[in-house]
Amino acid sequence: MKIIIAGGGDIGFYLATLLAKEMHDITLIDLRKERVKSIENSLGIETIHGDSTSYKILKNANVENADILIAVTSSESVNITTSLIGKKLGAKFTIARISNKEYLIDNQTLDLRDFGIDELISPESLAAREVKYILKEPTLTEIFDLEDGKLTMMGLRLEPNAPIISKTVAQIALQNQDRNFIISAIHRKGEIITPKGSTRFKPNDYLYFIASNGGKNKILELAGKKPIEIKNVLVIGGSRTGTYIAQRLSSKYTIKLIEKDKERCNELALKLPNVQIVNGDCTDINFLEEEGVSSYDAFVAVTGNSETNIFNCLMARDFGVKKTIAMVENIGLFDHSQKIGVDTLINKKIATANFLFRKISKGEVVSYLYGIDAEILAFTVQKKSYIKNKQIKDITFPENAIVSGVIRNGKGYITLGDFRFQVGDKILVLTSTNNIKKVEAFFK
Repeated sequence: MKIIIAGGGDIGFYLATLLAKEMHDITLIDLRKERVKSIENSLGIETIHGDSTSYKILKNANVENADILIAVTSSESVNITTSLIGKKLGAKFTIARISNKEYLIDNQTLDLRDFGIDELISPESLAAREVKYILKEPTLTEIFDLEDGKLTMMGLRLEPNAPIISKTVAQIALQNQDRNFIISAIHRKGEIITPKGSTRFKPNDYLYFIASNGGKNKILELAGKKPIEIKNVLVIGGSRTGTYIAQRLSSKYTIKLIEKDKERCNELALKLPNVQIVNGDCTDINFLEEEGVSSYDAFVAVTGNSETNIFNCLMARDFGVKKTIAMVENIGLFDHSQKIGVDTLINKKIATANFLFRKISKGEVVSYLYGIDAEILAFTVQKKSYIKNKQIKDITFPENAIVSGVIRNGKGYITLGDFRFQVGDKILVLTSTNNIKKVEAFFK
């Protein structure tokens, strides 16, 4: 697939990194000469130094043969212009990153698809969606639906006193007579471990598991996690991201938003009538105490400063807040979030790149996991597939690859060794990215 990415910032670079592993034909355009050189040396993809709104630059990128043109620069106007020109020059599908939510919620007045932009994405909106999803299951660190909710992928870290500690995977399997969850991967000290029957769970292990109905509650019980009920949320930061989050959450929770800039507070008060807006400095402990931080169930810090967000969340934990979420820029922090005392970290740019990656993969890639070099892939068993009518225990999958679930006739199943594949089954496989081609061979 021929893909052109306009913009070599965090979104463009991270997206190109994911796509390069899938062996797509990628061309990246950026105005910064040093950035272009760095990306070319790092990823080995074709790069062009120049302005993506120039039709000459787009022609040099072979836009007329592009399957997808993705404009994700930091400038909304550049992204829109690039997409419009690219479509006119022959790009089959165009995606533009935007910041003005009017384009998303009021497309009756002006629908940019009428002009040639096939899809609009907003990092702020995607970050808000992620926060809303996390707060639905606050006991977990990560959660997202697979195949429209037929199965659910979740992530949590084991505390030192968790009942599951020192037990083996085989022992836990015996306690799961309902077969409603499977532990797909263990992230331990920077490495991904594919669970085997003899694998023992250790403190601070980060578990990725897939569950059907009832499986989530069972794994929470084994991990010693108690349910958390969220009724009110304190949001720190009145940026676009903070505004999106407050707006999305206000229909379900009681929301207070703290913003340092007084003029911005006045604007937010008009935009968010169902949200309490407070002017103040979130780094002032006395101020937070006066605002009753200890009475809130969840604390979401989304200022423009990662360190401030983490610091705020640590303070909130000291005040007894049950769930803390911090927006950060550095993906390297994800593995250390709970070690430093923050429940969940989010990164709106990575969320955007992952969203685009899943869309481009046309369902073959279900998700690319935060902070680890692994993906969840979906494959359909064909009449001539090697694994047709075989049981899982009779198939030798590559190291660091595990069948994590099957969708059959619209229903999700957790699969153990005696599960036999049938034609038409959609199989979910969690695998390290360097094993993708090996895993694909089993389904040909």
